[in-house]
Amino acid sequence: MQNLFSFRFSENIWRVMPDADPDSSLWAIELRNAELREVSFAVIDTDSFMVRWQRQVEGTDWWTSLTAFADNRYYLHNYRYPEVPEPTDLLAVNAETGLLSWVLANHLLVKNAGKGLLEVAIKQGDSFKHQHCNASTGELLPLNTSLPESADAIILAEPVRYIEGNMYFDRLAQFISDATGGHIPVAIDYLEKRPYIIFSYYIYEQDKTVQYLLIVTDQKQQVLHEKLSEEREGTGRSTMMLKASTLVYLKNSNEFSSLTLS
Repeated sequence: MQNLFSFRFSENIWRVMPDADPDSSLWAIELRNAELREVSFAVIDTDSFMVRWQRQVEGTDWWTSLTAFADNRYYLHNYRYPEVPEPTDLLAVNAETGLLSWVLANHLLVKNAGKGLLEVAIKQGDSFKHQHCNASTGELLPLNTSLPESADAIILAEPVRYIEGNMYFDRLAQFISDATGGHIPVAIDYLEKRPYIIFSYYIYEQDKTVQYLLIVTDQKQQVLHEKLSEEREGTGRSTMMLKASTLVYLKNSNEFSSLTLS
């Protein structure tokens, strides 16, 4: 196992999304500065250990959210009416430059249709009209129903959450307590990448919630035990994920870290 990369942003990391290409090492990051109510985006390359770029993207605001990453572009939804929790516009951003490629007003992304196409929809009355869209140009095309169903090639593993009351919780909590010299988890996120077993777990420590990362082998050999954050407001979600052999995890809400499990 090799430590690959760690980078601390000044903003909080709100969402992390890998490129859908299984051979790509790029990750899109959504960042938020709550004091200034600003959203920005970045692309990280975990193979070359670098942040490709970070910027505020033209046409975005506090309500903009990252929704997909494919075809060398990542896609954002705008919410023109914040009081209505429905996306109103679709924006495509060039993953190489961070510059806006195109905008489809009044459209939302349904899915990546494969072969350089997206399936998008526009609201018409109480229903939606579905069309295809050229991922490179944003050109709208008739929906081609003869296209084979696109199976996303990306294999992204996200942890399973175990809490008290779950039938497996006590066994996992005892395992962590034995491995860490007495930590008593209140919530456990669990991932496997044989021969590695990965836990992100939370404990109460001096009246605050503290999160740790624990990696052991199936022979119970401890590989990594690291504090990820403290004074959290509850237990976070999606604080780690696994793409192929690359484990990505977040520390202190603003630090992106990755390592390869060899």
